[in-house]
Amino acid sequence: MKRLFAHIIPFLFFTVIFAADAVAQDASLEGLVVSSTDGESLPGVHISIPELNTGTITNTEGRFRFRSLPPGEHILRVSMVGFQTLTQTIRLESEEVLNLRLELTPITLQTGELVVTASRRSQLIGRVSVSMNTITPAEIHSRNITTLDQALDYVPGVQVLGNSVNIRGSSGFAYGVGSRVLLLVDGVPLMGPDQGGMDFDGLPLTQTRQIEVLKSPGSALYGGGALGGVINLITRDFPDTPETRLRFFNGVYEPVRHDVWKQNWDGAADYRPFRGLLFGHSQKTGDRFGFWLSGKLFDNAGYLQNNTSKGIELYTKLGWNITPDIDLSLYTGARRNENYQFLYWNGLRDPLRPGEIQLTGDTASGSNLGLSDRLTILPVFTHNISPNVQYTLKGRLFGVAFRPMDRQGNVRPSDRHNVGVRYGGEAQVNIQATDELILTGGGSFDENYIRSDVFVGEDSLMVRNQPEGALFFQAEYQWNQRLTTTAGFRYDAYQVHTLETATQFSPKFSASYSVSDHLTARASLGKGFRVPSVAERFFNNQDFFPLISNLTLQPETSTGYEAGFTYMRPVRRAFSLKAELTGFWNEYQRLVEPTFRPHEGSFQFINLTEARIRGAEAAVSVSSLGQNHHLSTSYTLLDPDDLEMNRPLVYRSKHLFQASGRTNIKEWLEAGIDFRAASAPERVDTDFSFFVSDAEVFPAVYVTDARLRFIGENTLRGMDLSATFMVRNLFNYYYVERPAIFAAPRNYQVVVEITF
Repeated sequence: MKRLFAHIIPFLFFTVIFAADAVAQDASLEGLVVSSTDGESLPGVHISIPELNTGTITNTEGRFRFRSLPPGEHILRVSMVGFQTLTQTIRLESEEVLNLRLELTPITLQTGELVVTASRRSQLIGRVSVSMNTITPAEIHSRNITTLDQALDYVPGVQVLGNSVNIRGSSGFAYGVGSRVLLLVDGVPLMGPDQGGMDFDGLPLTQTRQIEVLKSPGSALYGGGALGGVINLITRDFPDTPETRLRFFNGVYEPVRHDVWKQNWDGAADYRPFRGLLFGHSQKTGDRFGFWLSGKLFDNAGYLQNNTSKGIELYTKLGWNITPDIDLSLYTGARRNENYQFLYWNGLRDPLRPGEIQLTGDTASGSNLGLSDRLTILPVFTHNISPNVQYTLKGRLFGVAFRPMDRQGNVRPSDRHNVGVRYGGEAQVNIQATDELILTGGGSFDENYIRSDVFVGEDSLMVRNQPEGALFFQAEYQWNQRLTTTAGFRYDAYQVHTLETATQFSPKFSASYSVSDHLTARASLGKGFRVPSVAERFFNNQDFFPLISNLTLQPETSTGYEAGFTYMRPVRRAFSLKAELTGFWNEYQRLVEPTFRPHEGSFQFINLTEARIRGAEAAVSVSSLGQNHHLSTSYTLLDPDDLEMNRPLVYRSKHLFQASGRTNIKEWLEAGIDFRAASAPERVDTDFSFFVSDAEVFPAVYVTDARLRFIGENTLRGMDLSATFMVRNLFNYYYVERPAIFAAPRNYQVVVEITF
């Protein structure tokens, strides 16, 4: 019987597909609908032929198809909220298959912005029912952003503390492990297999279409790491015209002004240099194949002692349109860095040098020299079975290796090397069941393999970490032109160790309602969860800091509520205005926090507390329709409470403020300025100060960056040339970027970019 079903089910599956393709047709019409501003495909566009009383809607790729249409002349009507309606006359011949490319013009520039992270499919940001922000390529280039943390500095409600990303207070500071924000590349998780954190380097920023930041629990769609939000880097497609981009940057850190800080390190009086090259090339080779490659070379002398870094990164993406309905792409990334990591200072009177911790019978060091490698392989297969049915298969392989080095630059023995691999896959199906209903479902499987001498488990040198599987489903229904609701869930199962499996059911619901053509109301609620990382559970080492393992650590969960308004409209036919007001309320259970254990004389990650973070956020931006002028500002108010201890959560700022302005003074001259501020946390972890002097010092942050950009088009035989002079931390404000590490002083850089 099992053999019989094994043969019958595939036979029936393919019979249905091929039967659907074999329907007789008089004439056919198919095509693609795109935005006239950037050529991006538009999903959810209504296309009708009124005289025939027939219509359809574009799929997630912006494609549509009519079959069995009578020959002759017909009027095609194309419409979508936020775009000007298009009416076009077409003529069909008998048995003809007519292929069209239709362009819609946005009513306002910001309304036409497309995002994919909110619902695992493309949709207009003005219709999204959760809080989202995007970072555009123009912002990346204008600010010479070379790492992800630099890109996140000016996203409302986001604060970067060292290598921890804090979205609306969800994370605080966690020593670089166990991120509560999930990093994706083209929708695929890219978190460290051992520490469970995100790497700010190693991303193809010259080939980035946009970076999307989802600022609410995303576990119902993306799983465990999305407890506090999601960051999704969307890579570029392949242009019709080949493009090569070279960006050179060279800069220096200014010496600190306090003599007492300089006296213990000879390099403190020097202007410390940093430089690099970012490059990229993209093109199509024929109608069906395209590729791009991107890379970075960099060398940074650092502004602290034992804080140098240098390396090389290379990324590629290949795309093959196998048939009109089948696409295959392959993204790969490789990186090698040699880093001297500065872990903690030698006290407030000596913040430029790494400190030391005296332990029983040993001394822990505040710096670490090592060689790190990273390899990423992400294949994606997409098949449009019909205009209304599409499935996607995604694979992932993410490997990291760290080899410690001695102070002479020699790699230490192999038993001190840390190696981790995360591998898995995902299947997703999108079904346009009706013009109003879109169904999304699928499943995923992942597993980590870790080899390290700092983890204590069943095998002290080898830990196979928590294989995990998940099923997810979502239904989005557009009741009318104003109201859209989304409901879904995700079921995850994690093997936390040999004898225990953790499961989690994460439902979600959201709705958006267009009060008018310019005002949208939205509300959402959802559950989130996160299984502790390998490092949080198994790490047991005192080389750099006293930390012991906790094999009984339990998953943490959250429940999030959000409601808000988005207002967008043109102003005097010259500008577009976007304003958002959001209130949010998040409750957390069994939060994992590092805590000092006096009887052990070490820190340990434990399920510490029940917590609540509530607050409000307001953001306003104004842009000229030609994008020659832009002004934005935002304010986030947080109330982060430890409910068990009745006190504020550690390392959370109550007030966050950002403001940015950019203007083209002339066609060839652009000026920009950015300001960000964060109030001092109401509470910090004072236990850290038992080991590191003055680790409790955590002042408010006030940082201003400024830039001038000279732009030349077609200046050198078809080449576009720009040169930018930048000053970061313009007023040389001294602060800490995380506990016990001094943030960068004022620094200057010159950036030259050539595009041809």
